[in-house]
Amino acid sequence: MGDAGQPAWGVWLSGLEQGAPPGEAIDYALRWLLEATAAQVAILFLPDPSGEQVEFAYVAGERADELRGFRLRPTDSLVAPTLQNREVWRYHAETYQEPIGAIATGIAVPLPSMPQSALALLNRDAPFEDAHLALLEQTATPIELLTRLQQTQTQLEQRERALKWLSRLPKRLGADLSLQHALEAVESLMRKVAPEGGGVWLYDENRRALLLATQYGGDALPEQIAPDELPAGWTDAPVETVWGGRRYRAYALALAEQPLGLLALALPADAPDALEWLPPLLGHIALTLSNALLYEQTAQRAQHMAKLYDLSLQLGETQSLREVLRLLCRTAHELIPHDYTVVYLPSRREPDRLAPVSVEPLSETLLAHSPDAQYSLPGWVYAFNAPIAAPDLEQHPQNLKEPLPGRFASALAAPLQVAERTLGAILLLTTTPREFTLSEVELLFTLANTGALRLHTLERTHA
Repeated sequence: MGDAGQPAWGVWLSGLEQGAPPGEAIDYALRWLLEATAAQVAILFLPDPSGEQVEFAYVAGERADELRGFRLRPTDSLVAPTLQNREVWRYHAETYQEPIGAIATGIAVPLPSMPQSALALLNRDAPFEDAHLALLEQTATPIELLTRLQQTQTQLEQRERALKWLSRLPKRLGADLSLQHALEAVESLMRKVAPEGGGVWLYDENRRALLLATQYGGDALPEQIAPDELPAGWTDAPVETVWGGRRYRAYALALAEQPLGLLALALPADAPDALEWLPPLLGHIALTLSNALLYEQTAQRAQHMAKLYDLSLQLGETQSLREVLRLLCRTAHELIPHDYTVVYLPSRREPDRLAPVSVEPLSETLLAHSPDAQYSLPGWVYAFNAPIAAPDLEQHPQNLKEPLPGRFASALAAPLQVAERTLGAILLLTTTPREFTLSEVELLFTLANTGALRLHTLERTHA
């Protein structure tokens, strides 16, 4: 046995009172074990955060800097009996194992109450003796205490960082309640946790897809994610996924058990524990983004209502049917993104058909088409006083019997209705496929009612 005397626990532990990290005392203990046993390498194996691998958490001796932080599955380690079955491991034979290299002799013991852990000594010139094993077992208990103290200290530091970010959040947000500003504040936190990259996705209004709201880093992230494309159980616990060849850890964002979106952070090769201080803040992040979304939705709705109010004032001063239709089509284009607007009224020449009385911008194809007053998409809207959103116009049931001309991709239609009477229908068409949101359906319905009221007044005036 080497001549190293007794371990200087008093000196090492006094360093803790001076602010030294517990890991420093663990390093001292490993170096002392090397001197006491004449071993060449001392390793403390600890489980990684995922629990699927073990890490060379502390290493002393030859190639310590190279080995420190390396991870492997417990079954792939030479000390597997200790890691998996908590057995004492003794070895005396020539072998080679990455990343350590040549191994001739070794002993290992588990930490007393920490699963998948081991304290190991390797490569003594002669086989390890029973006295060396006893020394290792005596050292394992204080090393476990120091390990748990280090983990607790790390957790406290992580919580302190989280609280510091949280305390600065109101000042960072300030008076700017926009979603973009809220995303910038969240991104500042994400960059501290995972500088390599990350992103935030929020549900679309129809809650069918997650849309990329912000991202940073050099790797491209998907603009849109279908929830069923993510690993199973992603709404209940963090999951790992791969985009563009890089691993990400994904966290669900929810508020009052209502899903809001997804936050993902790029994982470096060693998957640092720094990511562990983010989960306690997920609720605060979700609340911040939810409030920003609500603010933007409210502001947008106020803008829409202001446009509808202006339209109502302009319509009240308009005595011309042509001008009423022009204002109606213009406002529809301002409120809802689309390509063509068509207003249909009952045909005077063919009572069972609708006549296109306004098409903006002009389309001879649409202007020449008078759809059936019931068995067409605009006719169904007219006949049954109900709006229709058709993201796939070609396959929509109400567009099969008498399809609209022009090979349009999507459509949104609403009745021009006053009380129980329907005066006609307004139809919005797009040349590229798109989903219409519930708020857009409601908005067109309100616009159609506003226009219908003025059409009804003009009809009575000129009767």
